[in-house]
Amino acid sequence: MEKLAILRYSKAIFALAVEKNAVEEYNNAAKGILAVIENDKDVLGIINHPGIALEQKVNALNTAFSGKVPDDFIGLFALLLRRGRKDEILGVLRHFDKLYMDYARKTIAKLYSSTELPHEKVAEITVMLSQKLGKTVEIERVVDDTLIAGFRVEVDGYVYDASVKHQVDTLKKKLLGSYA
Repeated sequence: MEKLAILRYSKAIFALAVEKNAVEEYNNAAKGILAVIENDKDVLGIINHPGIALEQKVNALNTAFSGKVPDDFIGLFALLLRRGRKDEILGVLRHFDKLYMDYARKTIAKLYSSTELPHEKVAEITVMLSQKLGKTVEIERVVDDTLIAGFRVEVDGYVYDASVKHQVDTLKKKLLGSYA
């Protein structure tokens, strides 16, 4: 479960994005900031360094992101740093993405298959999931050779398993259950 503070701060910045009718812009900014912080160890090092004064950290983030992202994000970072919540910056940005996905009625489905599925089959699965969930579905493909054949989809906490491995496991349980 995510910390209550992460939920509150991410909901607050998301509410600002909605209020300003700039949800896409804020989402792109959140993804960009998250990528920079996760991939540039220097930025994370500055944020976490105990020898760097608070105002220097705020100024460094301001310099790094000013003019590139909405000022609300810079203000949010300054607020989190001043309140001693530097460890929650990444969580706020990640949860912002979840709020965006819900708002935009989008979801990501993981599609596991033993081999790379043809584009037509992936498109068919995407349409079926979109209709069933009432959301736009983005597919993340994963090759899993333990499935033998068929596919398995994980989306929004649900699993649809049409793999041969699953069918063999189900048959095995039924057979063993009848002899117990």
